[in-house]
Amino acid sequence: MFVLSLTGCFPPTKTEIPSIDKRRKEWEKERISTLLSSDRVKRKDIAFLLAYYLGDLAVFFEVNPELYPVYSDVSDDTKGLKEKIYIDKTLKMGWMRNFPDGRFYPIDDIKRFQLAIILYRVSESLPILEEKNTGHFEIRDVADSDYTFKAITFVINNGFLKLTDGYFFKNKSVTGYEAARCFSVFRKKLKK
Repeated sequence: MFVLSLTGCFPPTKTEIPSIDKRRKEWEKERISTLLSSDRVKRKDIAFLLAYYLGDLAVFFEVNPELYPVYSDVSDDTKGLKEKIYIDKTLKMGWMRNFPDGRFYPIDDIKRFQLAIILYRVSESLPILEEKNTGHFEIRDVADSDYTFKAITFVINNGFLKLTDGYFFKNKSVTGYEAARCFSVFRKKLKK
């Protein structure tokens, strides 16, 4: 079929509608770019980053949703979020979990100690990851008896998060760059 114009004949141009996968990939790139410049990240962002950086390696992880149940019998506070598929994936894998009231709280900020716990939980579901021991260091603001101590030492030993002059600043909000860096380093360790 040709279209007749004042200047002659030319074939009509076809406009291709992008596939869902293509649109999702474009959204993911855009989301990563936005997160890298963010001064704080939300729980929904961490779920997205987990699925984005580690999702294709999920076959190597042990799925253990019984340990971290999803609580499907309560209201779902993730409905309508673009990150819902990523949240569902991380809940299914046991990498993240709902709170005891059954809600995910997707817009709550993530603190450094929470990210440490999530990274530790992800590592526990991976039987081939060996815990790295880089030597002795002192964490001045986290006691040995703190319930987060083991997770925090894990992320420091593996270079996911760093100390600043011996302080971890566990209640400080995680930046987008810091979170993306953690998952990127984690992915590189898995690919070795």
